[in-house]
Amino acid sequence: MTSSATAHPNPRPALAWLGLALLTALPVWWWHALPVLTFAKAAKHSGHFATVFAHMVGGTAMLFAGAAALYVGVTRRHFQWHRRLGLTYLTVGSVGAATGLALSLLNAHGASGIAIATGTLALFWLAVAALAYRAARNHRYDVHREMMVRSYVLTWTFVGCRLAGRVPPLNDLGDAGGAAIVWLSWVGPFVICELLLQWQRTKAR
Repeated sequence: MTSSATAHPNPRPALAWLGLALLTALPVWWWHALPVLTFAKAAKHSGHFATVFAHMVGGTAMLFAGAAALYVGVTRRHFQWHRRLGLTYLTVGSVGAATGLALSLLNAHGASGIAIATGTLALFWLAVAALAYRAARNHRYDVHREMMVRSYVLTWTFVGCRLAGRVPPLNDLGDAGGAAIVWLSWVGPFVICELLLQWQRTKAR
């Protein structure tokens, strides 16, 4: 998971998006992850709290390890840490995604629509992460970089759907509405990301 340490020609747009992702993640972590960390949500998730806790730890770690790996990858600063950060992100992210998939399959709260949406997201994240890892192993660093960007966009979905869920007209839509929010929160940003990546590919040389 290494490549040439040549600096990115213009890292500012990528860093701006990365900074925005982290800024929006902080309040969502405070609202939803901290109550799990302090066991305030243990009663609500009785019987599967250990899986929820592991999902919270994996999700938290992947948000910040992914941001660190992308920062180093874009700026090439402290590049000797890039491989370790990337492997950390993929490892803890796999824990977060796998436990998210387990919770979706368990569907302890009877929200089938949301469970299908989150389960599909978890599978998609694992697939994209596996492609990112495979590309790095095969020294296809151009593909690796793009896959890691796609992966982090999917990671940010947790933030996006939680932010949308706090909008008053959207927070009482029930299972079907919640499922729609989850789908739109990851499919929408992923499509935009793909368009931007392809735009870069098709620019004049």
